[in-house]
Amino acid sequence: MMLLVLCLLGVAAATSAQYEVEACVALSMQHNCELQPLSVKLTKQPVKRGHNGAAKCEDTVDQWGSVAWSDLTLPEGRALMVKVITSVPGLSSASGFFVRPTRRTRNWPKPRLTARTATFYLADTGQFSVEFAPPSLWREKAALSFDALMLFVNPELALPDGLTTISPKPTKALSIDLGPNKAYVFTKANTYDWGRDIVFKVHDNTRVYFEAGAHVRARIVQTEKKVDNVLISGYGTLDTHYELEPDIVGISDDATQQTIGIYGKNIRVFGVTIINTNPRCGTWGYCLNINANWSPIGDPKDPFGADELQDQKLPSPKYKRRQAHCQLTNMDNSPNTNFENCPTSHADGQRVSFVKCMTWQMGQDGLNAGKWGAVENSFVRVIDDAIKPWDSHGVYTNITIWQQALGWPINLGWWSWVQPDIGTVLEDIYVIHNHNWHTSGGWPETKSGQCTIGAIYGSGSVKKGYKLKNIFVETAASCAVGLEISKSAYNRHPTAKGCVGSIIDLEIDGLFFDEEFKTGKGYGNFISGEANPMAGCVGDLNGKVKGMTISSNVAGRALTESDFQLPAPSTVPGLVLTAAVDPHAVSEAAYKRHARKNAYVGNGASAEIDQYGVVVRGVEQCLERCHADWSCDCVVFATGGSNAGTCWKRRGCEVPGAFDDDKQYDVYVRSWEFKSCPQFKQNDLWILLKHGRQL
Repeated sequence: MMLLVLCLLGVAAATSAQYEVEACVALSMQHNCELQPLSVKLTKQPVKRGHNGAAKCEDTVDQWGSVAWSDLTLPEGRALMVKVITSVPGLSSASGFFVRPTRRTRNWPKPRLTARTATFYLADTGQFSVEFAPPSLWREKAALSFDALMLFVNPELALPDGLTTISPKPTKALSIDLGPNKAYVFTKANTYDWGRDIVFKVHDNTRVYFEAGAHVRARIVQTEKKVDNVLISGYGTLDTHYELEPDIVGISDDATQQTIGIYGKNIRVFGVTIINTNPRCGTWGYCLNINANWSPIGDPKDPFGADELQDQKLPSPKYKRRQAHCQLTNMDNSPNTNFENCPTSHADGQRVSFVKCMTWQMGQDGLNAGKWGAVENSFVRVIDDAIKPWDSHGVYTNITIWQQALGWPINLGWWSWVQPDIGTVLEDIYVIHNHNWHTSGGWPETKSGQCTIGAIYGSGSVKKGYKLKNIFVETAASCAVGLEISKSAYNRHPTAKGCVGSIIDLEIDGLFFDEEFKTGKGYGNFISGEANPMAGCVGDLNGKVKGMTISSNVAGRALTESDFQLPAPSTVPGLVLTAAVDPHAVSEAAYKRHARKNAYVGNGASAEIDQYGVVVRGVEQCLERCHADWSCDCVVFATGGSNAGTCWKRRGCEVPGAFDDDKQYDVYVRSWEFKSCPQFKQNDLWILLKHGRQL
């Protein structure tokens, strides 16, 4: 039995010649189906290189390469059978084959591999990186020019009838109003390219759908007022491609330079791929920013500039009286009295699901859902901060991050306006790559560089009770935590007295690194509060990091205080460091041990994935290395001798009787018994969208 895969792609986007993808929907991971070819989209560094291939734009921070991708649809209770062929020079499964995040995929069935072809199953929705490459690549500069393939596996989605097709006809207007009380669709058949930047402004009770494959060179924003009940949904692409007109309120002022940027409540964004292909150097703006806590309602007479929060002098910063949207205070710290169309709980808060964000320059950040906002089942690949949980009661779950050459994968804040910031939760965050080791040594703002989790916090908001659980980092990263509170932060919003808020009871419960850090000069794990607070800054406004707890596992060991720079220990009271237990740990029962044996080509193995082996802390870490790599059938672990503690991955270990006798080694053969993956949880938003119902 064969079911149709819904994976049509747009005509306006570039397509990839470096990957071929076929797929079909199978009854289960034990069934075959008839593979069908898919179209593959492509985004690559849009800024051209200078003379002799050198970077002519520092904002690209040497990040080149490309991302090919396909959108696929997975019906409930089924599995996708996928075949990938790569023609990227230098890529081969000979030194490893990974489908990341590996903690989500490693218990699925054994793939069929040749050097440049892989056939495998995907058993759940999510965003998956397909890699014919060894783990060692991600510690080298070659990682910055990697040609990637992402498979975006989405739940079924039906668009409702009776939608108004958005016209692609030329217009002289800088913006087009959508709504109120209307429903629209961008179609795949139309070419949405006006030859310049265009903004669609949404109003109350507006629904905007994308047909699968629609490609739209435009932005969707509303920062001049707060709106209620907006839905943006569908498996199309929204592309910021053209230069923005300077400082037009509600169109291109600093509060509005987002691909999706909206103020209000009941805002839903589902399924859209957001890219930035602007070829001009120095362009900036988030993929998605809802109810940003650092920007005001637009004032037509006075465009907001982000530099208003960068150039303040202490001890008495002078802020303009800019009107808040849903913040408790205006920018000058006076009370906000207008909370119409502001969320009050998760019931009317923001929900961002199955959104994909890919950008190519410094300043082009990822996703921020604001107070009472939730981001789930989404993907971010940026050269700046990936997710930005900067406000109270946020929920960020099941997010896959590919951090490029600059930025924090998880940034805890810069310049939030002064108000309580409490109770945000992050859980199941998969950092499949983190290349910020490339720039951390030269990052002048903090001695930590940019770690996996951190911030240079310069806000008067007291941040309290944040909980981060199960953060998984798969390849080389610069450091774990780089957190600094500073009244002199580059981006800041201290109180009227120049005070910065403390960060209190920050809990990191499970921070896992599959490899040791890629260490270097000028960066590393770092925690510090404000060592010299302004006079009168006391209590929770004295800028301390209080009661922080970190449970971790770095390639088999826990972080200790000796791993950190703590230049002012008195500003970090109550720091507790403990060992974490991986909830996805590989059981030795998944392998059969052959004691006092060795395996290599000619003696029971068909290929040697590791030529030299990797020193590990024990058998558990050795098995973890094999379980993550879909090309690995067994490992050899040295129990004694000069190679004691070394682990080698092998392929084709099918005849244990052919293993070599050697008392200094044990061989562990993978059973390849797979576990079914729990299907995507049907939240209310997805159920409504699946059946084409109105919100």
